[in-house]
Amino acid sequence: MKLAAQPGLAVVTGAAGGLGKSFAKKLAARGYRLLLVDRRLEQLEQVCESLADLGASTEPSAVDLTDREELQRFAKRLEQMDVELLVNNAGFGAIDYFVDTDVNCLVGMVDVHVAAPTILTRAVLPRMMQRNSGNIINVSSLACWFYSAGNAQYGATKNFLTVLTQALQQELRGTNVRAQVLCPGFVRTEFHEAESMRAYQSRPAPAAIWWMSADEVVDCALRRLGGKQVVVIPGLRFRILGRLAQMPLFQPLVQWITGAPRTVPTEIQPVQPAQAREPCLEPTLSIPQEAEMAS
Repeated sequence: MKLAAQPGLAVVTGAAGGLGKSFAKKLAARGYRLLLVDRRLEQLEQVCESLADLGASTEPSAVDLTDREELQRFAKRLEQMDVELLVNNAGFGAIDYFVDTDVNCLVGMVDVHVAAPTILTRAVLPRMMQRNSGNIINVSSLACWFYSAGNAQYGATKNFLTVLTQALQQELRGTNVRAQVLCPGFVRTEFHEAESMRAYQSRPAPAAIWWMSADEVVDCALRRLGGKQVVVIPGLRFRILGRLAQMPLFQPLVQWITGAPRTVPTEIQPVQPAQAREPCLEPTLSIPQEAEMAS
């Protein structure tokens, strides 16, 4: 991995658990100063304390990314800082049919997966380009290429993040600023325990061979940081699956395999974005009779 001679400030969203916590740990070990962001302040402070015990410089910042005013205030703060690395990691899933999902959850997913990375990336990019140095990692999901039933909003928002990053890197050609989009498959975290993932929890879990640890996924992302690879898919099995999913010839098969049957609720239960986000920080994809694939 190509690192700056003296790693500077790294900002990680969704840092209270899952991939975000792993990013914080790995970046601290590389000497970065850390500004860690999450809605869950208590858990976030625990992460900061554990890293401080190892000698890392950390600062927690409680921000609800679904609150546009909070997000804008935080973005204004970042505009004044020399951020060396931004990791847009916060996210949550909802495995239900679009019509059965509370609208607050659907809009919250747009806030967290689309609006927040857009606003925060725009905040840090001018100073990165002025310095001609910096990296942005957007955590998407293998699900961004799976246009499957039961995964409409999640896949659509993650697809936005993937396309945005690829196009952004084209605009950054000729500079030393790099953009990477990380597209994991199943990851062992608290992601699938969220209230919004009730439909997933009722299904048999995928075989152990399909799961990766958060540290494995983050190590893969950081090994490629600063390199030429824009789309990073950790794990050989997932790289093969991701390539197949992007081929039009295989799309009907992929949609059949990954489409989830509808579980019609007795009534649509409102799921607030804040509740849905609580245990997550990675992405997901659905597989019938097995489970969803989480990034």
